[in-house]
Amino acid sequence: MLTAVTLVALLGGVVLLAWTAQSVVDGLERRRLGRVVAEVRVTEAMHAALGAIVAPTVTHHRGRPWTVTINLRPQQLALAGRLTEIAGQTLGQEGEEIEVVFVPRPEGLAPQRGGRGVVSLA
Repeated sequence: MLTAVTLVALLGGVVLLAWTAQSVVDGLERRRLGRVVAEVRVTEAMHAALGAIVAPTVTHHRGRPWTVTINLRPQQLALAGRLTEIAGQTLGQEGEEIEVVFVPRPEGLAPQRGGRGVVSLA
């Protein structure tokens, strides 16, 4: 009888540990997918309104507002207001706060396939 109780307790502990680990991983994955969905929504809204001129990055941390980071060349600074408005309309629909951060992109940097900038010498 004691062996059966020990076996049930051991199996119950293993199942509880596996369920807890799965719940933690599921929560982290949901948060990551939420950021990906938000980034896709913002990118599609900006591309629909202005064309494929920028590729925003969206992040979100607990207790902080959504942060949209956009790299702009000096010639594109006139679009900053419109880009902020689009990001606000897209992410602020649920009443959440957002921060829009504009990062200057030097003239010589061109986007590469991997999304990283490279210095062009031409």
